[in-house]
Amino acid sequence: MPMRADLQTTAAGTPHRRRWGTPVTVSAVLLALTTAIVWFIDARLQQDHLIFIYFLPTALIAIRYGSISAMCVAIASTVVSAYFVYDPQFSFRVDSSLEMLELVFFSLLALLAIQVVSGFANDSSVEKRRRRVRAASWYGGWPSVSALWRRIAS
Repeated sequence: MPMRADLQTTAAGTPHRRRWGTPVTVSAVLLALTTAIVWFIDARLQQDHLIFIYFLPTALIAIRYGSISAMCVAIASTVVSAYFVYDPQFSFRVDSSLEMLELVFFSLLALLAIQVVSGFANDSSVEKRRRRVRAASWYGGWPSVSALWRRIAS
């Protein structure tokens, strides 16, 4: 049975294009949405330290897709905020040394937070609890039919 190269499945059974395309797409959408919000807030209120709003999409990506995708989001957040938020706008040059230090500290703190958040999300005790909750059904903790079928089939 021939398979097309772009639909080859991985060991987990998900298509190769979907396995890499989904985190990239979701990361780009969250980054663009956050940038639009930060840019709107900055234009209206003239607030400082808005780069720290980028922790939210970074943490969400770390929880859902792991640390590698989240690291890419953190690096992209730093670059995008330098371009859109810090003076001079629409330039990667940052005039203030304090703002440059803020970008560096954000990057370091984001990379550290990614490791912590993705570690919590992939914790083995959390995974055991998730499996236990999925296996239990809504009536008194008895295993669901699918869990019983998996036991019988294996």
